[in-house]
Amino acid sequence: MAWRSVAATAAWVCAVAGAGALGAWSLASADTGGRNARAVPLDDGAVRDKLAAARAASPAPEPSSGTSSGAPSGTPSGPAATGSSPGSPSGSPARPVAGGTVRLAGGSATAECRTDGRIYLTVWSPATGYRADDVRRGPAATAAIEFEPLDDHAGDDHTYTLRCTADGRPQAASAPDDDDDD
Repeated sequence: MAWRSVAATAAWVCAVAGAGALGAWSLASADTGGRNARAVPLDDGAVRDKLAAARAASPAPEPSSGTSSGAPSGTPSGPAATGSSPGSPSGSPARPVAGGTVRLAGGSATAECRTDGRIYLTVWSPATGYRADDVRRGPAATAAIEFEPLDDHAGDDHTYTLRCTADGRPQAASAPDDDDDD
């Protein structure tokens, strides 16, 4: 009878080992379709290539972006989704007609210029070592943003007002910093 107990235990061990091997093989040979692949960040050149390909595939030409105080211009954001904006008359929605990104000391800001001349900040991104503060995104005749250093003693705050030019591009101008928290 002892040999039957040993045989039954050996059969169970073989069954469990076989099931484990079958499971490991099925996991190793499964095609996940890239769902579990690790995402690789794009470098600057790859981002430019992707943006160029997207622009080439887009049916409408995109406007050029605005600049601020001699700083290089950013990537245009293009027309945004249509719809009525907060504060616009219900019969005539103010639709974005153009926009762009302006690079500023301390960060960058992307804005829409509406048909009624108002500006609306859609996205802003502080540069490394800065944070965005006192953002007035609009829609209004002017928008404002302040980029301040993370370390209060590391440098000056950079405050800007943004408005739309006649051709529908955002333009930034330095504004005095009225913040007395230094």
